[in-house]
Amino acid sequence: MMQSLLSSPLFGVALTVSVGALGLYIKTKTAWRLFNPMLFSMLLIIAFLMLLKIPYADYRAGGDLILKMLGPITVVLAVPLYQHHDKLRRHAAAILLGVGLGSLSALLSVYLFAWMAGLDLTLIKSLLPRSVTTPIGIAASEMLDGLVGLTVLAVVITGTFGAIIADWAFKVFRISDPVAKGVALGTSAHAIGTGKAFEYGQLEGAMSGLSIAIAGVSTILWLFLLQFLGLI
Repeated sequence: MMQSLLSSPLFGVALTVSVGALGLYIKTKTAWRLFNPMLFSMLLIIAFLMLLKIPYADYRAGGDLILKMLGPITVVLAVPLYQHHDKLRRHAAAILLGVGLGSLSALLSVYLFAWMAGLDLTLIKSLLPRSVTTPIGIAASEMLDGLVGLTVLAVVITGTFGAIIADWAFKVFRISDPVAKGVALGTSAHAIGTGKAFEYGQLEGAMSGLSIAIAGVSTILWLFLLQFLGLI
């Protein structure tokens, strides 16, 4: 009975949703800026599976269902974007240029640091799509013949780190414009950064959601260019 329950996709879904809700509850109650519900949920689930010796394959059956929903759910971000379409038109050129160059910067920084560290090409390919949302990162990693598991880990770490340092970065670099905040978070920290952007406001969240889509497209185009140049 217990084994059939654990091997059911509902187990992975229920565990993920429950732990995620707990993380959000703690975040709301404590208001601790350094607390990240995503990182908390990930570590707690890992500890739970290891403590009870539950095979990862059993959990993944439900986790894969949630992963498949990430793409369609992203469409919901279009609602606040529509509500602020006037600002989108006004800043369209700056947004496109900023996200495009930001995506290129993310790729080049990974490539240069990984090359300087002496990492092999497979690892470099796996780390390159770190700044895009998970579904796009997985597709990019598969396209490059990278290690998908490593790519997902890099995506999660990048988004979590970006959300954690956002307050500090905006303060140090004196970034107060809501459009700039949203674009920065969406481009560098994808969906996790967008969650942080919505903490600042609807406009920041809308711009961040838009930047996720643009960053995904521009990253794929930059990767094609790098492949064409023979760099990866």
